[in-house]
Amino acid sequence: MDVVSYKFLQEEIEELSKCLENFARNLSVELVVLSDAGGRVVTFAPQLDTVKPFALRSSVISAAVNGALDYLDNFIDRGRHLFVSGTTKSVYLIITQHQFLLFTFFSNKTPLGSVRLFMEKLAHSISSTLDKAVSRGKESLTIRLEDIAI
Repeated sequence: MDVVSYKFLQEEIEELSKCLENFARNLSVELVVLSDAGGRVVTFAPQLDTVKPFALRSSVISAAVNGALDYLDNFIDRGRHLFVSGTTKSVYLIITQHQFLLFTFFSNKTPLGSVRLFMEKLAHSISSTLDKAVSRGKESLTIRLEDIAI
């Protein structure tokens, strides 16, 4: 099923990765992931092999949540944010323009207000790169089950 159409240049991926690394380091979040609406990871931070499987699963879950919210859009007044708080950890999701998803996983010791503020700033700072990738969108990406690691 074709669900996304964009193309990032390698230097754009590196710049996006740098932005996510800065966000993760400055807020001490455990993970931040940029993915598309189909569940494919664009990039994540911190760039550690031990974190990569969780980043892949997080992007799939974020896409599923986004799809469910799209379906429920007829019933509720949906925003661009989703926050879930657990006993010790929380997740926060922002839906950016062009249906890219920013997901972060963090300790409840990190103030939610800080996460919200800096996620908004992060989304704003990467928006021009996302615009370029979508406008380039010559190749339509197909989401295949074997591409998604659960």
